[in-house]
Amino acid sequence: MKRRNFILLTGVATGMVIIPPSLYFISPDLKNYAKMLINRELGYLKLEPKGLDLYIEDYFKNSGNNTLSTIKWKVLYFLKYDSKNAERINDLLKYYLLSTDFFINQMDVSKPVNYIRMFDPYKSPIPNPYSYILLPAI
Repeated sequence: MKRRNFILLTGVATGMVIIPPSLYFISPDLKNYAKMLINRELGYLKLEPKGLDLYIEDYFKNSGNNTLSTIKWKVLYFLKYDSKNAERINDLLKYYLLSTDFFINQMDVSKPVNYIRMFDPYKSPIPNPYSYILLPAI
């Protein structure tokens, strides 16, 4: 093997070893990214900032705090996925709306959206969002 090829292969191998961990550490905090996603996707609603922070804390506390899940979120960040492309982001948004009073207020976008508690279909006080009682008047 020529010296030039050896140096080139060594540089490529070093880059493959150093770049992925550095991307992991330079990416934003997972909770900041989730807050940015919710604000970007639901920006037309009046979201209560304190409730949004509480929801994000509860969401990541309930979903587990393992490294593989964190890596998947960071991949979504670097690939610039949105709710149309990623099921994880859809779940984050869906559970946020179900955990608030958005459906209780008949999906009125003029009212502020307040966080109640993490949605659990067996314990949650939030009624069915598709109920005819909650639908806005036509």
